[in-house]
Amino acid sequence: MHRSVLILILALGAVSVASCSTSTDAPKPGPPPFVARSTTLAVTNGIKVLTNVAMPTGFAPISTRPPIWMQNGEEIAVVGTQAGHTIVYGLGGAAWRTGRILAAETGPGAAEEGTIADVEVSPNGLTLATAMVAPGSDRVDVIVRDLIATGPGNVIANFNGRYDSISMSWLNDATIALALRMHPEPAPESAASEEEQKPNPDEADVQPPPTRSDGLQLIVITGAGSVAPLKLSCPMSSLSWSAHGVYAVGQGDAGDPPVIIDRRASTCTRFHVPQPIHVLDWDKDDEGSFLYVGSDPTRHTIGVFKYDIATGAEHLMGVSSGAASFTAGSETVTLGNRELSFKQAIERPEAPVVAQVAVAQADLTKVDVKSLGFDSWPEMLAQSTMAYSKGADEAAMEIYAPSKPVPWRKIVTYSLHYDSAFLLAEGPAQGIVTMSWSLRGRWLAFLDGDATTGTVMTVLAPPR
Repeated sequence: MHRSVLILILALGAVSVASCSTSTDAPKPGPPPFVARSTTLAVTNGIKVLTNVAMPTGFAPISTRPPIWMQNGEEIAVVGTQAGHTIVYGLGGAAWRTGRILAAETGPGAAEEGTIADVEVSPNGLTLATAMVAPGSDRVDVIVRDLIATGPGNVIANFNGRYDSISMSWLNDATIALALRMHPEPAPESAASEEEQKPNPDEADVQPPPTRSDGLQLIVITGAGSVAPLKLSCPMSSLSWSAHGVYAVGQGDAGDPPVIIDRRASTCTRFHVPQPIHVLDWDKDDEGSFLYVGSDPTRHTIGVFKYDIATGAEHLMGVSSGAASFTAGSETVTLGNRELSFKQAIERPEAPVVAQVAVAQADLTKVDVKSLGFDSWPEMLAQSTMAYSKGADEAAMEIYAPSKPVPWRKIVTYSLHYDSAFLLAEGPAQGIVTMSWSLRGRWLAFLDGDATTGTVMTVLAPPR
């Protein structure tokens, strides 16, 4: 049975985040000037701001890379671009105001020069792994860095080949899963041409071509270390792993469709959706259940779906939405509007609808709908995002509302425990905002800005 509950969003007069000076201890030359300043978001009056730290000039967030909490919250990694290169900064010390370079593509902070394809932090927050494409793009190196130690880290594994897809995940604190999809080799030349190119055995030693690696590679970083390929029949795309590493979803891309991997059975099957999908979250209590964003049947808008690998059951959770998560108790939280249909979202993408949060029980027998108290548009709801803390059972949502000359961005939290929502910050929808919760959900960190206006990392304590 549905019930609607109006939640009054607290807004006691938005004010700009206060600026303060900070110190740095970054690698030389060119230490990052972590001097605080505000950008596009104003934090609601009365909310406790723990820190407000400006990133170096020219740094821009990457929309798919939220802040990463490390070392039990003592350091926060931020991934972005600067001067045309991907770079990872670590912010630690008092109020996270001391900066250092954790990974880079060039310069003294880089373990080696190249292009960063992926970067991930181990579950315990103590080790950083980077997949680096070497100059020439014919080799991928995996670099591991102990975050407590100094130095840029060391290469622990090499994979020869030119790849169209590279993604990396930690299965546990000692094992990295690296998914590689090799670029198609050119068609073999004629037999006559091959005969002409055969090396002369009387000539000096000729080095054989390096062995090419492809598919899923499991890398153990402890002890002597090891690399073991998991033989699968399907090509790899960016993988999203279940809570305990039993299943993975290859989310698909322009080159290959989505797939489902069962690591225990060493099997790989094609997902029933041919277009690329984006996995939002996995149920920690039901290993094979996940939420994903995919196209509607006409491919004109998107929706959030819940899928169960064991049964093949699928349920539509939200229309024209990209924001959903599992709770600590296997319920789902989805941003959207209860009355919105795919037809309406396609035909009237700019029609006002009330922004709502739907909390559904695991068996979907009961859905509670909470109104957030303001309007959005279907096309704006589709661009919204959610960061969820299972430790606090609280969602932080980036939601857009109609405004001129640009849409208005709102950062809103919703607590399941207190059944209440708060407006944390708001401002014109300019630049990029990414956000993430600390380990137990006490604090929320978000990056706000772009390369032109500047980027600021803010950490605050949401009211409860």
